[in-house]
Amino acid sequence: MSKEKVTVQDIADALGFSRTTVSKVLNGAPNMPEKTINKVLGKAKEMNYKQFSYLHHMENHAAPKKGGTFALLANFLPERFHIASSIIASLEQEISGYGYSLTIHMLTPDDIRSLRLPQNFKPDQIDAILGIEIFDEGYSRMLCELEKPVLFFDCFYNSRKDPLNVNILLMESRNATFRMLDSVLSSTDIQHMGFIGDYNHCISFHERYEGYRNALFSHNLPYEECYCITQDDSLFQKPDFLECQLRQMKQFPEMFCCANDLLAWRTISALNSMKLEVPKDILICGFDDTLILNSLNSTLTTVTTPSIEMGVMAARILLDRVENPKLPPITVYLNSRVQLRQSTIPPKKS
Repeated sequence: MSKEKVTVQDIADALGFSRTTVSKVLNGAPNMPEKTINKVLGKAKEMNYKQFSYLHHMENHAAPKKGGTFALLANFLPERFHIASSIIASLEQEISGYGYSLTIHMLTPDDIRSLRLPQNFKPDQIDAILGIEIFDEGYSRMLCELEKPVLFFDCFYNSRKDPLNVNILLMESRNATFRMLDSVLSSTDIQHMGFIGDYNHCISFHERYEGYRNALFSHNLPYEECYCITQDDSLFQKPDFLECQLRQMKQFPEMFCCANDLLAWRTISALNSMKLEVPKDILICGFDDTLILNSLNSTLTTVTTPSIEMGVMAARILLDRVENPKLPPITVYLNSRVQLRQSTIPPKKS
């Protein structure tokens, strides 16, 4: 194709699909038909769409076709999460080109507590293992002892322990959070900002917290614990936890930085129940640009993560390690993109 820049509309026209359908697939919308996903991703790669263009110069380094099985372990239903569903779709398409299939295994809380593999997981039939949101240290270390190439999408955070002998793939969080907050702080007169999320939950949450602290420091603003809700992540799953914590604050900061979009929307909901509006009464930002939570015309300031590219990169890393088992484990970051939207634009003073 001679056109320099391929657009979503170009892909839609080539397939006879609507632009909305193609946008949903490329952004990892849940509950999309598998045939539709495969057609859109295949056409996007064929047309050298921006999310796939970087693949062409990597083709000469691809692992030879061999065939086998990759196993993905997760402790939640992937279709509920934009990032996971998009990662899985691109991962499965990429490894299928080399003769590999993907099996998905759901972990129960009891599996994790007991360090037990899923019943249908057969290590001797698996060539490589992937883990999504497996943040339990003991279970993570157990998977690394199976003598298979392992890759985690994000990982538990523990700076005092030796790193795992594992490949880790992450979106760039620290600098992206700093850039997002630096832009907001540079254009407003914010003097107080809080953080919401368990910054010890995983590497990415901790790096977003570091980006938040760096932004405060850069703008000579104090870190104020009274404006932060950083308890254990499990508490955030309780329906009334955030609202109870917010009601205990004697006053609110001008802005909350949330560790991800899910926490941001839960915070907005809690604030609404307290008759407070965003951005009229308080500003807020998230991270991930989660399509299931944000409409295509979202108002939430956030950071878009490269979920499709993460699936492709994960496949390439593990294909290399299946072919060359002695390669050392690596930690790879993919760049993230800041999305400044209305939730961090204070209303004009009358």
